[in-house]
Amino acid sequence: MGSEPAPRVRRTLATGVLGLLIAAAVGAVVIYVAGSPGAPVDPAPGVSAEALVPGTALPTGAECAAAVRATPEVRPENAEPNARTGGGVRVPDWTPDGYAPEFNRDIVARIDGDYAGSTSEILQWGACKWGLPLDLVLAMADAESDWRQATTGDISSDGEDCVPGDEPPCATSFGIMQVKHLYRPGSYPLASESTAFNVDYALGVVRGCYEGWVTYLGPEAEGDLWGCVGWHFSGELRDPAALEYIGRVERALDAAAWTHW
Repeated sequence: MGSEPAPRVRRTLATGVLGLLIAAAVGAVVIYVAGSPGAPVDPAPGVSAEALVPGTALPTGAECAAAVRATPEVRPENAEPNARTGGGVRVPDWTPDGYAPEFNRDIVARIDGDYAGSTSEILQWGACKWGLPLDLVLAMADAESDWRQATTGDISSDGEDCVPGDEPPCATSFGIMQVKHLYRPGSYPLASESTAFNVDYALGVVRGCYEGWVTYLGPEAEGDLWGCVGWHFSGELRDPAALEYIGRVERALDAAAWTHW
């Protein structure tokens, strides 16, 4: 087992926003917009909204930024963190204990939060950059924070868990994707201050799990996207806490509240 969080208890808000679907493939990035009834915009033959399979070359952040379709802001309170990029941040390497070398080389080194836009545009960008289906990303953000970057959670009564300057009871998870600073090196304070960095960090490590580079999970994690979504929450592959979280995200995905916001 790696240095991952214990099962987390978190409040979940429920609303919704403008719906989006994204598909990315080597050499092509295509984004589908489904905010109001109607067909996807400019679909490309053979491009789907499925996750890019492990081992696939991923689009760059710049390519994804160019492909993002402009969408209005549905969370105006996110304006300040949405405008803040990673500013050239360099995330420190994770411990090699439990993680393949590729995790630091191909995941951690790519996390930069180098994008600014509306909340839905940032989610498009992150899903594209990490080759993940945007509908899944939207559901995770809904389940985690109702798309609100100011959300905090995983309250701890242990002073050692608190970020500098805080005291118990204190939050240990921050932002739209609830990045937990105790288990995401170098994530705080930027994960609370920049929506793009928060999304970039959270989705990047899900991608690393999906690639099979979280070695303490065993070989079965490779290609298990839902299992890796649960790992984002519990730190284990399909343990009871992970399964509860997977169910929560599945319900958010089925409800697709963002299509009605």
